[in-house]
Amino acid sequence: MIKRSSHRRRGTQQSKLARLAMLIILLATLSACSSAPPEEPPEKMISFTKDVLPGKTVLDVQRADTDSDGQSEWVVFYRFDQVSDRGPVAALIYDVVRDPSSQLPIVYPYRLRTPDQNYLALGQPKVALVDVVPEVGGVIRKELVFTTTHELTFFRLNHDPASQLTDDPPLYRCIGFFRSDGGVSFDPSKGLTVTVTSQAGYERSQLVTRYYYKPEADGYFITGTTSLVQPFASAIDFPEGIPSDILDTPYPEKIILAFYKTLGREDAKPKVTDYLSDQATQEFEAGRLRYGSPYLKDQIKYAVVKELGYYPTQEDSKSTIVAVKVVFYPKSGERSPLIEVRWTLIRVQNRWKMDYPQP
Repeated sequence: MIKRSSHRRRGTQQSKLARLAMLIILLATLSACSSAPPEEPPEKMISFTKDVLPGKTVLDVQRADTDSDGQSEWVVFYRFDQVSDRGPVAALIYDVVRDPSSQLPIVYPYRLRTPDQNYLALGQPKVALVDVVPEVGGVIRKELVFTTTHELTFFRLNHDPASQLTDDPPLYRCIGFFRSDGGVSFDPSKGLTVTVTSQAGYERSQLVTRYYYKPEADGYFITGTTSLVQPFASAIDFPEGIPSDILDTPYPEKIILAFYKTLGREDAKPKVTDYLSDQATQEFEAGRLRYGSPYLKDQIKYAVVKELGYYPTQEDSKSTIVAVKVVFYPKSGERSPLIEVRWTLIRVQNRWKMDYPQP
């Protein structure tokens, strides 16, 4: 009996040791598992930079309803021919459409082609949707507009993207393309007029010519071409308004422009007679100065200078001639024909003054 009891105690101790060993092994296994790096979850997002356009610098991806179907597409901007951080910018539109063969949805790319393979912009464009060309039947299908300081491009939906899965002919057709070093502006809240500013021809005096465009039947291009429609108006102007020190300018053509831009403005400073010599001021106030207007000075609402022609001048020049072509707009709402006036200007106390018009 004593021996049997001793054997039972030894068996119980061995069982406890075995359970302890198993517990140690289990803890060691759990410790090893917890120290191993966790497995990476599978990638669930498509990256335009890594997966779609590898090797290209993707500037931005924006969501916009570019085809007026009530769903947002992806507008992707990227650089090509890049040197350092500079290079032309192009754009693609990715849309979820149904593949007719498999009836499965796929992400399909559409190119935004500009005339003559021109680049879209040099910087990141802003995106807007504007109703430029009305659709037949009153359907609202807005045009896609890209704007920068120097570029402006319009694209129109060429056909319903659900009707056929193709980009030939292009789904988005360019209907207007403007570029100018002087600047391009477009404010749809004020209408559909595009203003293009050119510095050509007036580099000496830093004047600019502004050209104004409106869309016609097929946008801003002549139908069937990629040539812009003719501007409906133009004007020579100061880049940022009449300078505060205009009377001291060394350029007589600026005096002429400021005079005509001041006509009709009673609160203008300098006032209109500040640009005239004493003799011309007397003639103007008496209503005898022949500055081109077919209307009395009190009837003029404003005047628009269309052309300026001048001769080079030196610091010691005492007189010069400037030719100007002007259209006058009276308060009655009419307009004059284009009228040319040739002015003789003289220096008075080192300031250019308009003295008298040539006969």
